[in-house]
Amino acid sequence: MAETRDGLAAARARSNTGGRPSKLSPDQIELAQRLNAAGEHTVAQIADMLKVPRTTVYGHLNTRRTPVTQESAVVADPPVRQPRTCPSCGYEPTTRAEAAHQRADLSVTWLHADPHHRGTVISRHHCRHCEPGQPAFDIACSVCGDGPILAGALAEQAKNGTLTEPVRRWLTAAEWTVTPDLLCPGHTYAAD
Repeated sequence: MAETRDGLAAARARSNTGGRPSKLSPDQIELAQRLNAAGEHTVAQIADMLKVPRTTVYGHLNTRRTPVTQESAVVADPPVRQPRTCPSCGYEPTTRAEAAHQRADLSVTWLHADPHHRGTVISRHHCRHCEPGQPAFDIACSVCGDGPILAGALAEQAKNGTLTEPVRRWLTAAEWTVTPDLLCPGHTYAAD
């Protein structure tokens, strides 16, 4: 035990920290942090630019919080942790890596035709185990490219380029702008 500690201390003194080398250079890490802080790119877009997985970008983002002051403690809400268990099928991930992927999957909203109320849309969240198959159709914000995914009959109807009235009502209720361009709530106010 003492020999191990001495060996690690000697390695640190030689600037050898051990472990796997980073996939990103210091310049790439700085770029990723700047792009993320600006809020104009999603983590997926940043990962595509750097040609690395999203999880690599998440691992390098500066997520240090500012110290809590008396004033900020009053106004700040506690962070809400996303659930790991799939609300649609109940699947529980078994590893940390799988949980990270599952949280990303569960952050996507799927829109389905409500089987109990004709002409209405319901939203669900799915993991990779219960994710609906084809047909699927992405609704994408014209600025960031993020948005819900239409499943089943809704996807079939949207493939001709028009969103059905129930889908348009759902988007409007979720504070999307639907004309002239599709804009998510984060970009709707920027366009005003």
